[in-house]
Amino acid sequence: MIFFSVIIPVYNRAQLVCETVDTVLAQTYSQFEIIIVDDGSSDNTKDVLAAKYNNDPRVSYFYKQNGERGAARNYGISLAKGDYAVFFDSDDWMLPNYLDILNRAIENNPGVFLLAAKYNYNNKGRIELHPTLRTLKAGWYDKSLLLGGNMLACNFCIKINDERRKPFREERDLATMEDWLYLLHNLDNERILIIDETAVTMRQHDDRSMMNNKKVIEARQKATNWALKNLSLSQSQKKTFEAWSHYFCGIHQYLDHKRFPAIIETVKAIKLAGINKKFILLLAKSIVGRKLVLAWK
Repeated sequence: MIFFSVIIPVYNRAQLVCETVDTVLAQTYSQFEIIIVDDGSSDNTKDVLAAKYNNDPRVSYFYKQNGERGAARNYGISLAKGDYAVFFDSDDWMLPNYLDILNRAIENNPGVFLLAAKYNYNNKGRIELHPTLRTLKAGWYDKSLLLGGNMLACNFCIKINDERRKPFREERDLATMEDWLYLLHNLDNERILIIDETAVTMRQHDDRSMMNNKKVIEARQKATNWALKNLSLSQSQKKTFEAWSHYFCGIHQYLDHKRFPAIIETVKAIKLAGINKKFILLLAKSIVGRKLVLAWK
């Protein structure tokens, strides 16, 4: 019996994906399948996976033309045999009890639609906790939790055969924001259960999709416009949503050493949502400039 379908899109990560798959295969909970969706890789991902997992019935490999992760995740869901989809990136690690943690939460909350455990980062061997998730209490939350951004990344689980479930956005220019929009869309009139246990490690490396600041800013702006038009948001929620999107773009302008665009974005955030410690800190750093900030460290 398959209860969890672990869906892993992969694109040109032959050197990383097997470590990821191995952490899924090492789960203490056994009723799962792994669906690997190769989103048009041009490296030897297929050969590497075939050499290692061809004889493992828990692992299924599917190739499709490149369409970005939203399309790959939708394709994976269409192939799933489980009751719940567990989304996972091709460069991260599951702790051995991740699926057990999810299963226990589902048993304690029969029929739960959407749920997530916490994660940490492996930054070149140094383990770091997510600053927001660290203090987030276990319990039920609505979309207000995610108006400022996606603290959950792609690390969540959803009931597959449920009429409430909406698909991922597949537009290529929304890449890097598809997980956030998916959560917001599916939480428009629903709630998510947050579990207070760390069960995933996200690996920080130079090839992560969030490292391209220009691309990330453009995607965030388009995602913000889409959400404002399509989600059920009050005027207060819209202000919060827009403010934190300006703050997000300001951070990535700052990381790209673009002082004046960073200042403009931060000022817009302050005008919408008022004085906030994070906004003021970013404004000060943007005025000084990242080069000087780094030089002082």
